[in-house]
Amino acid sequence: PKPSYLQHVVLPAKLMSLECICLQSRSSRCVFEPVRVARHQPGEHDVTIDVKFCGVCHSDVHVAKNDFLETKFPVVPGHEIAGVVAAVGARVTKFRVGDHVGVGFFVDSCLECAPCKRGDEHFCSATFTPTFNGKPAHGRAGAGVTKGGYSTAMVVDERFAIALPKALPLERAGPLLCAGVTMYAPLVKWRVGPGSRVGINGLGGLGTIGVKLAKALGAHVTVITRSARKERQARAAGADAIVLSSDAASIKAAARSLDLVVDTVSVRHDLKVSALAPGGLIDLLAVDGVWCYCGLILDMLDVQPVRLLQHQLSLTATQIGGIALTQRCVDFCAKHAILPEVEVVEATPAQLSAVYEKLDGGNDAGVRYVLDIGNTLNASVFEQPRARAPKLVSGWRVGAQIALILNRAALARIEEFVLEHTAAIAGGVGAALFAAVAAFVIPPLASRIRG
Repeated sequence: PKPSYLQHVVLPAKLMSLECICLQSRSSRCVFEPVRVARHQPGEHDVTIDVKFCGVCHSDVHVAKNDFLETKFPVVPGHEIAGVVAAVGARVTKFRVGDHVGVGFFVDSCLECAPCKRGDEHFCSATFTPTFNGKPAHGRAGAGVTKGGYSTAMVVDERFAIALPKALPLERAGPLLCAGVTMYAPLVKWRVGPGSRVGINGLGGLGTIGVKLAKALGAHVTVITRSARKERQARAAGADAIVLSSDAASIKAAARSLDLVVDTVSVRHDLKVSALAPGGLIDLLAVDGVWCYCGLILDMLDVQPVRLLQHQLSLTATQIGGIALTQRCVDFCAKHAILPEVEVVEATPAQLSAVYEKLDGGNDAGVRYVLDIGNTLNASVFEQPRARAPKLVSGWRVGAQIALILNRAALARIEEFVLEHTAAIAGGVGAALFAAVAAFVIPPLASRIRG
């Protein structure tokens, strides 16, 4: 039965707060527990959403683990939200009760700056408000830290909600609001269409939807993967060709064959953009080719411009998209029957622990995990045993990577200074000995640390 607090009526501007059930974590151990919380009071421009499904994104895991050292505990993640409009404010024009609706990565922005006015709310000059773990700044997302879609209900301003065509199954719609638009954005930006030659590096949840989108736009699609075992999965998604990034011969055979590569791999991988290291993945790009990063990589890249200017190549990056682009992506997917591969799981603490372990381990399965909020997040979860802590890579990993980046930069400065001022530092008779140390010890040490 539908919760009694979700009334299918037009809401007046003033209404008591909504109580809902959420799954929250109190620490970076990511042990989730059910709690009852009050959503902020709906306003005249707000829609109240009966949440049915919520995808679990890898960025949920990063925030819940406090990998970026910015998490405000307790945290309720979730930004791949799909549900049904349960009530609307008096001045809402975009939605009606019963409509299918989605909420993506953010729920507010200033709406006044240049990026907001051109539809890039995620680049808001005055800062956007994330759907979860965000501090509201513009008056349309409540007063406390935002709580995401691991929740039975949400309240959002209609301007930050996405209309979901009913042709899209709700359980498969949520990931389009994050993974879908993340891949759609670079394809649109670089005007992919018939005749385009597109590479997708990595075939996880992001890469799989990227292949489908590029193919639907008319491109010739090449999947770049480390494992030959992924060929069947790549072909099923629509790939025309496969390049094995672990095989130099495979890379050489496909050299200069791609106009755009969308890179979804979120760990360090060497493109060999160095004059001293020819023959790497960067050689897949044709003249004027673009390598676009979508995966979250905090490590520094070893890039020498000479390797780019030889064929006028570009390295760049994109992220999600504004509300208009997200709506465009969803409509495109509905029109072309493009659906992410998903695995629907119960919205319970135990199941969430299992999903977090899979995502933190790399998610090689190529699926997006989706919580069945509507059918399983209810009063019964309070009676279940406390969930075990998932086995995750330490939350200090990203912090250590940042420290390593800083150490590399410091080492480079030290190395440069020492090699340029050897005589002045050593002085006199010791100059030759110090020069030998500088020449034969410091560079190998630098190389080892960079490694």
